[in-house]
Amino acid sequence: MTFYIGLMSGTSIDGIDCVLADFAENGKPEYVSGLELPWSPEDRRMFSALTAPGPDEIHRAGIAGCRYAERAAEAVKALLAKNSLSPGDIRAVASHGQTIRHEPEHGFTAQIGNHALLAALTGIDVVADFRSADIALGGQGAPLVPAFHQEILGSAEDTRFIINIGGISNVTALIPGRRVTGYDLGPGNTLMDLLALKLFNAPCDRDGLRASQGRVNEAALNLFLEDPFFKARPPKSTGRELFNERFLMRFPGFETLPPRDQLATACELTARSIADGLNYLEEKGDIYICGGGCHNAYLIERIRDLALKRGHRKVTTVSDLGIDPDFLEGFAFAWLGYRFIMRQPVNMTSVTGSRTPAVMGCLYPRPC
Repeated sequence: MTFYIGLMSGTSIDGIDCVLADFAENGKPEYVSGLELPWSPEDRRMFSALTAPGPDEIHRAGIAGCRYAERAAEAVKALLAKNSLSPGDIRAVASHGQTIRHEPEHGFTAQIGNHALLAALTGIDVVADFRSADIALGGQGAPLVPAFHQEILGSAEDTRFIINIGGISNVTALIPGRRVTGYDLGPGNTLMDLLALKLFNAPCDRDGLRASQGRVNEAALNLFLEDPFFKARPPKSTGRELFNERFLMRFPGFETLPPRDQLATACELTARSIADGLNYLEEKGDIYICGGGCHNAYLIERIRDLALKRGHRKVTTVSDLGIDPDFLEGFAFAWLGYRFIMRQPVNMTSVTGSRTPAVMGCLYPRPC
């Protein structure tokens, strides 16, 4: 057995997913175990504050990077204990870090995480900074996981769309006979979570219950959908730099709408941007959803209604393909860590627009 651990903390900033994977048999990945370590409210505020310009950013980013490493080390140790393993049993930890800025149009992306500290705290080699190589080659640096989706979820007969709904939503298109492609679709949970916290002091709108009780403000929805991001053709990526509270305030008086109407409108924006965003592919197929958004029953209902009307065959979760939807991205980062250690390029050219495949990541060795 050859074990790798993948760590993923997405733009929802709800917690760290920690996944143990085995690459013993010809490098074919096998999911073994997973757990989530939630961020505290203080952690969430610390990371969220860094997604927009503010005073003393370098100091605050340094403190937040150390906090990420400390909590990530806790998650790794808990996963080792859960599976009766020691640090010596793990070839490497692959850590996404916490995205605070993503600006490929300016040639950079920033995922904080003191990964030298993480290696010191766990006693395991750490691979991190997976996006920079792709951006250096002219790519968007995101989404990162379509190549992994192709490896474990592709079908020779069926067209499949794997949609991850985290803070931002993205799609991987697995179309038989065609190169894998993928791109960001728009806001996933980020606007809904922002409103749930602001209006109801809740981390999320569980099951979409409050949104389901509200009424979509069509004028606001139509204004939001006019944003150039939705009209741009892939490859494309986005983040909290665009989809934040300032985005919602583009509609005059949005904050004066009834709270449930605000949530209903944000939920419909996510559902519409997902359903409309698949139109670029000019193919219909089976839609499989993963990520935290797959637990929002009302959101899934809206996506299903819109997608079936557009000719797609079904909308379900990746559970139907034998994969835990909560840990697919963490599993993907374990695979990316394996590819780095083996110095195997990841072909992202048809996804991100980079000029050539690249070995993606940087190594932070464990202490001698």
